Amino acid sequence: MGLLGDVLILFGVFYSSVRIISVSGDPTLTINVYSDSTIHINRHTASQLKCDICSQNVCQSSLTLSRSMDVVFNCSQPEEVFRVEIVKNIVCTSTCNGTITPEAYPSLQNFTRTFTWNIKVQSRNAFCLNFTRAGLKQIQPTEQCQDKHIYSVSTTTARIGTFCRQGTIKSMQVLREGRVSLQVPGKQQLNAASFAVSLGPEITSPAIISVTLPEKPSSQEFFSPNYPESFPDDDLVTWAFQVPHKYYSTVNILNSTKPRCEKKDTRVEYQLHSTTLVKQLSEPQLSEHQGSFNLSLQNCHVDTQSSFPGLTLHFKISALQRGREVRCTVDLKKEKRLLIHMKKKKPKSDCILKLNSQAQETVTVPPSLVSHISFIDCQEEDLLITINKTISCHSLRECSSPEPLGVPALEKCIMGIVQEVRWHLYGPQNGTVELLGSGANLQQSLPGHTCNNTVLLTVSENEPKGITVGQFCPQGAIQKIQINVTNITVSASPTDGKNLRQITSSFLHVSFTKSIKEHYIFTVLPKKDKPVLLATPAWPLGMKAYGTVSWFVSFPGQLEAHVSFPNVSQLTCKNRPAYIKLHRQQSQHKMYIWQDQNLKDVVVTENFYLNMSNCLPVKGAFSVVSQVTLHTGKSMVLTIVLSVVGVVLLLTAIILAVFCIMRKKKRKQSAPEVSVYNPNNHPFLPGLHGIPQETEEDFHLYQSIDDHMVYGHLLKDCVEMNDFGQPAVSVYREFIGPTEQQPLTEDAEVGVYRPFTGSQSAPDVPDVLVWSGKNLVNKDKQKSEEEISGGDSVQRTWKAGPQEDE
Repeated sequence: MGLLGDVLILFGVFYSSVRIISVSGDPTLTINVYSDSTIHINRHTASQLKCDICSQNVCQSSLTLSRSMDVVFNCSQPEEVFRVEIVKNIVCTSTCNGTITPEAYPSLQNFTRTFTWNIKVQSRNAFCLNFTRAGLKQIQPTEQCQDKHIYSVSTTTARIGTFCRQGTIKSMQVLREGRVSLQVPGKQQLNAASFAVSLGPEITSPAIISVTLPEKPSSQEFFSPNYPESFPDDDLVTWAFQVPHKYYSTVNILNSTKPRCEKKDTRVEYQLHSTTLVKQLSEPQLSEHQGSFNLSLQNCHVDTQSSFPGLTLHFKISALQRGREVRCTVDLKKEKRLLIHMKKKKPKSDCILKLNSQAQETVTVPPSLVSHISFIDCQEEDLLITINKTISCHSLRECSSPEPLGVPALEKCIMGIVQEVRWHLYGPQNGTVELLGSGANLQQSLPGHTCNNTVLLTVSENEPKGITVGQFCPQGAIQKIQINVTNITVSASPTDGKNLRQITSSFLHVSFTKSIKEHYIFTVLPKKDKPVLLATPAWPLGMKAYGTVSWFVSFPGQLEAHVSFPNVSQLTCKNRPAYIKLHRQQSQHKMYIWQDQNLKDVVVTENFYLNMSNCLPVKGAFSVVSQVTLHTGKSMVLTIVLSVVGVVLLLTAIILAVFCIMRKKKRKQSAPEVSVYNPNNHPFLPGLHGIPQETEEDFHLYQSIDDHMVYGHLLKDCVEMNDFGQPAVSVYREFIGPTEQQPLTEDAEVGVYRPFTGSQSAPDVPDVLVWSGKNLVNKDKQKSEEEISGGDSVQRTWKAGPQEDE
């Protein structure tokens, strides 16, 4: 038989010629059946009408036709009673290629028809059904298709599923032997699409269903074989999903039942590229996965004696197009005590967070492992990060050096805002945890006195009830905190919503020391004129019963501390009262003791301890807020005042002494010198210069001076003004003589000093420059007179002839 004949045999091309003949009023059908085809006409079990099919004078409830013959129905509406099934057997040997196209039977159109193709492969290979033209969509067995054409595919052990046309299932691979059926209801015209069959590869799964998701947002539902009945014992079925580029798929289980297993266990297995992910039915399934993948459902060896239901699965796969994906590898192999927790700030945001290809609302990166994190359509502000770090010390020898508490460095590819860092501190038994400020002391945060800082530190005891010791922030007066427990937690959180990743310096240093007598000890270093508030641990809830706390306050000796108690709770004790004690550091003697709520302010002049002890409260709680303020001491104020007064007096004395010296020196200066003309040929200056002596060096001196040439401008009544209304300067004026003249004594002796007998009031002498020429007296005489007059004498040498002022 040729290739065309094989195709006709394999794919059930049926031809029938039907004649309806009325015999005694009953409808008669003549059917011609081609070879390798079989027509089964069976009575519908639900029909209550009496009707038989007769052939060759034999009437019966069903008839199988393998050749052409006439049939007669002994009822008027046989389509209401009988169903028609057209069966074609296809055997694939070395090849099995062709197209299956159901043929319409117009005379059988009123009957419900089922076209069945039984396909068998003689080897261990699978046969492949290709529905590329139309595609199939899986439905539940009770559902109907819109075009009323229902397909089904089965294996020898199970029904793979029921399908309609126009779906995403493009092909199927069935191991060795299977069946394909098409059911068309009565009075419905056949409008079936063709599909191809071919020889497939060797497979281990009984069936592989290939699904191609469209390049648009989509959602499809799928069912396990035999749904809603049990999936066969120890059987396997696989769905191969082809996902478009930039699309992310999510699998959600809508309904499932799990049997009681004797061996193995039921599981859902995902083949993702080169990795395999195994999930239980009760666990969250694959979410926001980019790329194609396979989903396999594996059943176990079911306990048939059990009343448990079988394995069933109803799931949905959704696909959405996403934008940018950031992948990050986090290596915590060396960080055995570091835990990173991430969550979405808004659960309904488009941000997708994945850990090891599994989308999750929250992700916890475990320590000592390498994890792969993906961020899809995420922004930095979409994710919140909490970091947990454990610091433990089994003996004091192991952890003698302090360890800094800072924000651990994260991989740059990790997206998110670090909103909190927690350090879980575990010290040795009977030890003390000591917290020391790094670079800056601490300030206690209280209502109404919040911190003006970006970080808030919370110290809590983990046992027994998770007591919060207090909240602190940098830039304060508390230098050190000592807690007599071995299990505490310190957490850092931003006060303004900022990212703690931006802080590179450490907040605290932790060390483990020997046990202390008190439950808590705070070391306080206040500053001048800056009040420091100190609250009891667990304020305002109150300290634990019989709890004790001490504050050691240290300050410079020239200051004094003012201690007050602005907030004290009211409580009733069962046995002994709660008390507050204050004593100086140098003396163990109690300076002040209070055992009631009437606390008074105290002034302390040296370092001191402030101790508080709780009782067993019957009513209320023991909580106290103290305030310490440093001021300058009274003795120090007096010392400062006296020092200032002494300095002022000393400065006043120095100023007076300088003033007196300057005044005395000024008095020693002589009166202004006046030049006098002497007719005996010797001009000289009166005063302490003495009588001039004539020497051989006096040849260049004037023999006479015309006074009116020198001082004439001083004696003139009217002074000539310049263009600006000021006396003219550097202008020569002729001397016109004095207004009054007194004759000189004719017999004046030469070489004899005579006092000046003129007017007692000499005219003002203008300031003249001191020339570098020699004086009118000899040098030795001039030197001695300069020593007497203090070197203040002013002399001028004149050259021969009148000159203008320079």
